[in-house]
Amino acid sequence: MRTLDELIKPAVRRLRAYTLTPRPAPIKLNQNENPFGVPSAIVAETLRRTAGRDWARYPDFVPTDLQATLARFAGWRPEGVVIGNGSNEIIQALLTMLVAPGAAIVLSEPTFTVYRLMVEALGGTVVNVPPRPDFSYDLPAMLDAARRAQAVAVILCSPNNPTGVTASEAELCALLKAFDGFVVVDEAYREFCDQNCVPLLADFPRLIVLRTFSKAMAMAGLRIGYGLVAPEVAAELNKVKLPYNVNFFSLTAAQVAIEMYDAELRPLVERIIRERERVAAAMADADWLTLLPSRANFHLLHTPRIAPGRLCEALLARGILVRDISHYPMLSEYIRFNIGAPEENDALLAFFKDARPGDFT
Repeated sequence: MRTLDELIKPAVRRLRAYTLTPRPAPIKLNQNENPFGVPSAIVAETLRRTAGRDWARYPDFVPTDLQATLARFAGWRPEGVVIGNGSNEIIQALLTMLVAPGAAIVLSEPTFTVYRLMVEALGGTVVNVPPRPDFSYDLPAMLDAARRAQAVAVILCSPNNPTGVTASEAELCALLKAFDGFVVVDEAYREFCDQNCVPLLADFPRLIVLRTFSKAMAMAGLRIGYGLVAPEVAAELNKVKLPYNVNFFSLTAAQVAIEMYDAELRPLVERIIRERERVAAAMADADWLTLLPSRANFHLLHTPRIAPGRLCEALLARGILVRDISHYPMLSEYIRFNIGAPEENDALLAFFKDARPGDFT
């Protein structure tokens, strides 16, 4: 009888799974979610459109209506839109398409940990190029590393999770011009800073832009994401993407959300940005911690005088759940929290106004 070690790929057995321990709290600021939820007008219209849908029937094999809507919304071509069960599925399909055993992918960690997990599960090699001391991307160094490793792709999360920094447009263009592999820009948080790499697609067919409905669109529970790619790349991605991968309810909700974005969702995004800046201003004078600038819907907090885990537990005791990211590379003294509704942010600010490092010893 063969053992599990003999049956399961060694690359998978070595992995540490992406996990998040559920911890209930009245104020939940640990997953970068939209605190305002989906506007009622979008919910009502989605329910109306799906009310008569036959649950026994598959969703559209090719969701052409949503592809066309996303193409208009993003400013790209419908045949270059790939829709996934969350942008994570597009990441998985993309890496399945690119990563053969031993293939190299260049990352800059700390970043979204799923990139490394998927590369290594597929038998690839991660080449990590650390960011600069201010956590900005060192794109010239990433280009140099990609060339030396003959990497098939460079992956950038911009704004980056968990640091909140964006890639320099000038350096990104230089990378696209000089690198002969794929450049993947994960724009999961783009609405919070108006970054937009899509105009570059026309000149750089090896550029891949990833987006999601989980953040600005407030639809994390419906699992919708999409990729914007050259049509010939979309044809290859569709070979490794699962059929009928997105359910009809989520497809409909995404369609309605885009149709109503300007009226219903954009104002909420603008509120989150205002709250992000208000929180940053309120914490600017703290003498025992440092809030880093962010262009996303979250903040990275440096707490050198108290262990991040201890601070997270103290916040949880006050009913506020944040993310301990001290296990990430370079972030042993950091926590992350997303921007909540104004009253949730007020509770967070009140905690830090009253607290002192000696309270946690």
